[in-house]
Order: sequence, then structure tokens, then C-alpha cells
Amino acid sequence: MDLTALLHPTAGGLALAVAAVVAGAPLFSAGLRALRLRRSFEELAESPVDDTLTGFVHVSGTAVLSSPLFAPLTAAPCAGFLLEVHSLRGRSVKTVEVQRGFRVGGPAGWAHVTPAGGTWQLGVTAEREVAASDPLPASLESLVAQAPGALWWRRAGGTLRLVERALPAGAYCHVVGFARRAHALESAPELEVLRTGTGPIHEAVAAPASAPPAEVTLGPGDYVDFMLVTDRAPAPGALAVPAWRALGVLVGPALSLTGLLYLAAAAERLRELGGFF
Repeated sequence: MDLTALLHPTAGGLALAVAAVVAGAPLFSAGLRALRLRRSFEELAESPVDDTLTGFVHVSGTAVLSSPLFAPLTAAPCAGFLLEVHSLRGRSVKTVEVQRGFRVGGPAGWAHVTPAGGTWQLGVTAEREVAASDPLPASLESLVAQAPGALWWRRAGGTLRLVERALPAGAYCHVVGFARRAHALESAPELEVLRTGTGPIHEAVAAPASAPPAEVTLGPGDYVDFMLVTDRAPAPGALAVPAWRALGVLVGPALSLTGLLYLAAAAERLRELGGFF
């Protein structure tokens, strides 16, 4: 049966077909990433931090700051914080996140945690209610200003409740992410020129140089695009991916193929009707 004979192309159908073709690729990519992450979680086990770490890992250790950062309410040195801004009724308005790179580890070794691209799950370290008439430090005022709804509520005379979730310096934490090893940038070895005793001919000999130790970096990684930083052992639900998220591996190609078939059939139908072809 010739389906092109039953097809009557419409502008809406063509638009939907193009949209299906375009949407298929990102759906497939997201599904493939979810499938890889599910498999990585199944093989994941906590391991100590050392210079042999590689691939998708779960490590724990002490957080050591690489750059100065202070929590907004406690003013304690920290690696990062989340500031939740609530109205007096408890409705969350916005969460402002600030993270810096830091080192995690202990006696066996250390790893550098990249500041961006991950999820931070931290416990409450401080809370404060701020009335509309209460002055705020400039740094805290700038953070609240990143929540337009909260800023409007405060200017209208409402009271805000600020909740701080920080990772203090020296705190014990867990990091799940992709580990890679990279040697620090080193200069080319110096060349020592030696006279051979046979006239103008010289021999270049590389001077001995010791290679710097490899540095382990933890980040989301391109393979799984996942990183978790938490101040407690990750809950089972935090290291799980719903099965439906992996359906994009099948839905994406099927959607693109359906759109392409519709466009091909529409082109053939228009050609037979003496359309644009």
C-alpha cells in the first residue's frame, strides 16, 4: 500500500516533522548519557584519594580551600555555599549558589575538585530572619538582589528568612565525579652541549629532569556529565537515574526517523501533485 497516496501534507504537519527531526538528536544524547550514568552507578564504590584515581569515582576526605571564600551568614571560610531566600511563610523564592574549587583528601593523597558543573547537597549551617527595616551587609545585599522576587518582597515590607548551607574549610565531605590525571606544566628539559673532540661537531644531550607528580582532578566529565559534592554519605536516591531517562536512546532516533519519513513522503506527494518539484 502506497502511504504517499493517503498523505495530504499540511504546513502544520511539515513544521511538526521538522521539529521531530531536530528534537531527536538531543533526546538521543540525553538518553545515552543517562544510560552511561546508570551503568557507572552500578559499578561505583567508595575509594580513597590517591594519585591512581581515574574514571568515575566516589571519594571522601577533608575539604581544603584553594581560594578564599566566606559563608554569607556565619562568615566562616568555606569551599562553597547555597543561600536559600524564603518569604516569611516559608515559600522558597530562590537559591543562590557560589562555589570555588577546593582540594579533598587525606593522608593517602589529594584531588582538586572543579567548582562548576556539579550538584552540591549540604546541611543547614545558619538561619536568619531579616525584616524589611534591617540593614544588610553589602555582600549579603548583593546575594539577595539575585532573587528578584525576594527583593520585591523586602521592598514591600515583607520579612525574609535566609538559610545558609555551606561546606566549611576542614569539613569532611564526599565527592562523586570523573577523575582524570594530568601532569603539571613543565618546561622542556635543558640541553647540555658537549664537545666530542672531533672538530666542530657537538652532541646535544638532554639534562636529567624529574617529572612533577600527576595531579588528580575531579569534575563532571564529558562521559557522564555528573558531579556531586555533599557533606554526608550520599543517599541511595542521589546515586540513581530513573529508567525513563534512558528511553531517549530509543525515542530520539524513532522521532527523527518518523519526521524524515513524513518529509520524504510529503515531498513525493507534492511532486506527484505538480507542486514545487
